[in-house]
Amino acid sequence: MSDTLKITFPIVKSHLNIVAMTLMIVVVTMLTGCSKSKPEQQQEVGTGETLRFVFLADSRGDSLDYPVNTPVLTAIISQIAALSPKPSFVMFGGDMSYRGWIHSSYTFQAWKDLFAPLTGNGITLYSAVGNHELYHEHSALGFWLVNQQEFQSVFSENPANGPAGYEHLAFSFTSPVGNSFFAVLDPYYLTKDTVPIGLGGNIDSTQMSWLKAQVAQTNATHKFLFIHTPYYYISDDPNEPSAANESYTKLWAFLDANKFDFYACGHSHLYARKTIDSGVPPNPQTTPPTPSWQNNVVQLLNGTCGAVISTGTIDPNIKTSWNVHNDANTYYFSVVDISGSIVTVNSYSGNTGVYSVFDTFTINK
Repeated sequence: MSDTLKITFPIVKSHLNIVAMTLMIVVVTMLTGCSKSKPEQQQEVGTGETLRFVFLADSRGDSLDYPVNTPVLTAIISQIAALSPKPSFVMFGGDMSYRGWIHSSYTFQAWKDLFAPLTGNGITLYSAVGNHELYHEHSALGFWLVNQQEFQSVFSENPANGPAGYEHLAFSFTSPVGNSFFAVLDPYYLTKDTVPIGLGGNIDSTQMSWLKAQVAQTNATHKFLFIHTPYYYISDDPNEPSAANESYTKLWAFLDANKFDFYACGHSHLYARKTIDSGVPPNPQTTPPTPSWQNNVVQLLNGTCGAVISTGTIDPNIKTSWNVHNDANTYYFSVVDISGSIVTVNSYSGNTGVYSVFDTFTINK
C-alpha cells in the first residue's frame, strides 16, 4: 500500500462492521494492486507494435553479360527509398544475379552495393539464397560449395543464429518488441559441389529441427517464413524444372499448425498470392496422409523484380483463384505493414518508372 493512502479501521466486533471492513479492504486492494503484472504489460505493448518491411525476389538478368536487371532493380530501390514511413528492413528472396561467379569474380558484393541508398539510410538488407547464387558461370557444372561460402561471407548482416554450418543462410530474428517472428530457410544447402537433379530444393531435417526450436521459444503474434522456392507452383518452367517434395509438405504442416501469417518465396518469375485453406490439398501428399490445412497460411510468390517474366499460358481458373500476375515487362515488390494484430500487404507493379499498388490483402491475428 502506498504511504500516501492510509486507511485505518476501528476494532469492532459486529458482523455488519466486519463485512464493511472486508469490502473496504477489497476496494483498497483494487486501488493499489490492480495494475497489470510486468509480463502482461509487455504483451500489451507487443501487440500494439507497428513495423514495415519489404519483400522482393529474383532480380537476375538473362546472360553472363547482363547478370542483373539493374535498371529495374534500381528503379524499385528508388521506390522503396521514397516510402513513408520508411521500412525497417528489406528481405530479398534469392536469385540476385544470373550466376554467382562470372569472369573470375563473385557477383554478390556488386549486387549488394546497389542497395546503398537503403542501407545507408538505416534500412537493413537481408537475403535468402537462391539457386543462381550457387552457379559457376557455366551452370552445367552445378552448385559450387565455394559460392555458398562466399555468400555467407558477403551477407554477414544476415543473422548467424542458424544451425552450425548454416550461419547467414538459415536464420531468424524478431521485431524490437517481439510481436513478430521472421525465419529464413535455405533449400539448397551444400556440403560439397553438387549437380542437382531438379531445382525445387529440399528442407533438410537439420533446418526443420532448428525452426521448430526457434518457434517454440517465441510468443510472437505474427510469424513469417522466407525461402527462395515455392511450395505450390503456378506454372512449369522448362528451363528450370522444379517441384516440391514431401519435405515441403511437412514444413507447411508445421507452419499451418503454428499459424504462420505467410510463406514468402520467389523462383517462379511471376506474382501470385493465395490463402492456403482446407480446399487446397497437400501436394505432394505424405504417407500417412497429411490432414487438410486449417489455419489459412498465405503463399506470397513475388518472383520477379527484374528476372525475365514467366509469360507462359496459365489456366484462367488458376490465374483467377491464385491471383496470378505475369504481364510482360512488369515487375513487383511487396510492402508489409504490421500494426498490432493486423498485417496489411500492398504489392506494387511497374517497370523503370513509377510503381503503383495492384494487390492488397490483410491478415488479422
